[in-house]
Amino acid sequence: MKSGRTRIGACAAAVAVATALIAGCGSADHSRAAAANTAAASGVRTAPSISRSTPVSFKISSIDAGGSLIALGLNTDGSVQVPADYRQAGWYQKGPAPGEQGSAVILGHVDSYQGAGVFFTLKKVAPGDMIDVTRADGKTAHFKVTDVRMYDKTQFPDQVVFGPRGGATLQIVTCGGQFDQAAKSYLSNVVVFSSLDSVT
Repeated sequence: MKSGRTRIGACAAAVAVATALIAGCGSADHSRAAAANTAAASGVRTAPSISRSTPVSFKISSIDAGGSLIALGLNTDGSVQVPADYRQAGWYQKGPAPGEQGSAVILGHVDSYQGAGVFFTLKKVAPGDMIDVTRADGKTAHFKVTDVRMYDKTQFPDQVVFGPRGGATLQIVTCGGQFDQAAKSYLSNVVVFSSLDSVT
């Protein structure tokens, strides 16, 4: 998979996103989410949120995925940084931390010409599966998957993924769908939606 960038814009209160290139999937622009998508992912009920702390690792037992997390910010052109290593996942630190009120976002590659990426099997996650995020304060935030969707890059729902959905939520984003050999990029994004279930 060609390494790329994610274009986002800042939003009111933190992370409502404008046009984006998600998790190194190529160079096409994204449009605003459709109203139906926004309605479907809003009003989520979660366990009580906790204070901000840097996430250090994650685990998705159902697909045997996990590893450390690095902090991702913005490039000088306003695009979101993505991990240089296709086996590494990263947390978008300009938004909420996992467990904090709002939408936390973790991004990573699905694959590379060198092999399977950190989220190679992300599309196999199912509602009810758990995502555990260990934080620097020693707490582990446990998220329950509520939905898994694939979006065409031209219809990527920025506001739904990066914007507040109610309570403490976590979205994980990678590439998916058909691979465009000419562009050396995937045509879609896989997004796992989850909500905070408990904290230990």
